[in-house]
Amino acid sequence: MPFKINIGQPVVGYALSSARRGENVKVVYREFTSTEDGQYFIERLESLPACFIDELPYPVRRSQVDNLLAILRCDGKAVVYLNELNLDVLVRARGRVDQGQEVSKDNIADVERMVLSVDIPDDAGFICLFSIGWRKGLFYDYGPLHPDRGPRQYDPSVALGQAVSHVLFQERFKITNDEWESLFGQLWFPFVGLSNQTIAGLLNHVRSGWNCDDMLDDIAAEVKDSSPKMVQWWRTHPTLSKHIVFLERAVDRFLHDDFISCTSILFPRIEGIVRTYHADLSRAGNPGQKDIADLAVSAKVANNRSLLLPFRFKAYLEDVYFANFNLPKDDVPLSRHSVGHGVAKPADFNQKSAIIAILIVNQLFYSLGAEQPID
Repeated sequence: MPFKINIGQPVVGYALSSARRGENVKVVYREFTSTEDGQYFIERLESLPACFIDELPYPVRRSQVDNLLAILRCDGKAVVYLNELNLDVLVRARGRVDQGQEVSKDNIADVERMVLSVDIPDDAGFICLFSIGWRKGLFYDYGPLHPDRGPRQYDPSVALGQAVSHVLFQERFKITNDEWESLFGQLWFPFVGLSNQTIAGLLNHVRSGWNCDDMLDDIAAEVKDSSPKMVQWWRTHPTLSKHIVFLERAVDRFLHDDFISCTSILFPRIEGIVRTYHADLSRAGNPGQKDIADLAVSAKVANNRSLLLPFRFKAYLEDVYFANFNLPKDDVPLSRHSVGHGVAKPADFNQKSAIIAILIVNQLFYSLGAEQPID
């Protein structure tokens, strides 16, 4: 049952620095943090959440707190739910999931929202602590309690879904800039079409200084098994379905080890898919290279914890897919430009290039769509 407590005054956030009387101080009123943040996370838990627990009419061990929701009002009163929330997570499935089937991380393409069993009013602040196995996440928003902010303008379930995504897949969000550079240099990306184990393997290879192509045989087997299913999904997409004749032919050629045909079909077609999406949105003008990269992730950029990693995928399209070439210097990487201009090296039309092309198309299947923004 929920408990009503009174903390005496409304909370508007945490000070980001020290200040003397009369000095200005910056305050953070909305934030997500998790166990991976170490002492910082503990300090947040030992402030207001600990205060709520201490006000309960019975003793509670901190180690026994699985979940907590506190809804705060402007008069300093709060309603606290401890270990009684039903945390239902809505995910976008990576392939078919049947009723009653056990869902693993490999079944999740992206996390859409976490739906609580309690409604959070738009004019109230809230704190939500949740657990996933050994990991915990904490999201709070005191914005509506601030006199200059007004009611909340976003759906808390979407924000909490992003927090769940980060906690559940935190290794995806801990890739360093140097590791990204190494991945891109080897033409790889944590594509949504790859299993969680394969993505972890790619990251381990990068962190160990190994060549990711050492995994190529296993990745090829995985993509050969899943690509026919991908084609079935692509047929249902309003934009990809307009290119399905080419996509089907390319996958068929891949399955018959005709990597030249598969790569030749898909590398130009990827740009065509995004251009068609531009037209489907009734956008004016003729998009350039940067516009295409922006548009490919535009539906997801509001979600900085999307498993599709939209900001990084945009960079991948710009730096890898749209890589330039210099023919006189024999600097001709495989890219949309080298393939489209007919100067890509024959040796680059290989199994790896065909796999990457298929995985880019599949990434677009999940990226080109509607997304609800935070703020």
